[in-house]
Amino acid sequence: MNLGFVPLVVALLPFTAIHVCYLIAASQGHVPWCIPYVDACTAISATGRQSPESHVFRAAIIPSGTLMLVYWVLVSAWLKTLLNRMAALRRTMVCFGLIAGLGLIAYATVLGEIGDGFTLQRRIGVRLFFGFTVLAQLLMAIQVDAASRQNPALELARAAHFLLAVSAATFLLGLISLVLWALYAGFDHIEHAFAWWLALLVLLHPLTVFVIWRTHGFQARFHFSA
Repeated sequence: MNLGFVPLVVALLPFTAIHVCYLIAASQGHVPWCIPYVDACTAISATGRQSPESHVFRAAIIPSGTLMLVYWVLVSAWLKTLLNRMAALRRTMVCFGLIAGLGLIAYATVLGEIGDGFTLQRRIGVRLFFGFTVLAQLLMAIQVDAASRQNPALELARAAHFLLAVSAATFLLGLISLVLWALYAGFDHIEHAFAWWLALLVLLHPLTVFVIWRTHGFQARFHFSA
């Protein structure tokens, strides 16, 4: 079974889910109609808190988190074919990616549940997901860049530069949001827009990996033997 589709699903399933859930939630009057990326009118979490959109949200986001666990293992295998070094960096990347995926699962499983414990789990889960995903993606981009320099015949330079640019933009956006949160009293009014853009950049990374794998012919396969 060819697993080359995993990065595509990791990118498009949550992206599609949060936008579909927003449309459902808005049509039900649970969130206002707007352009969240610009108007910052609603949080991503708000698109999946109430029924019926909550069912769609969980049905998509929990499998997305599970697939992310598989994705980072596959990324590690891919990088191993490109580089004979940086093993420690690769292992760290996988650990970060697994923590991020588990954080997303922990967040999605209790979204909409009432109680201080559930609120704490959601907050921890979403922070683990975004924080460790950004770090894992940055470590991956660094390794792809190193591979392109070590072996120019791989023709990965443009891909590496793009991955580094996306990682840098994601990190910078997160840093700006932290600074504004600490220093700007009106940050609450624009916080949600930052989250939507951050999610978009985070999901752009695996989409780029899918394109790279298709272009350069990397195939990851699952073999089952009785």
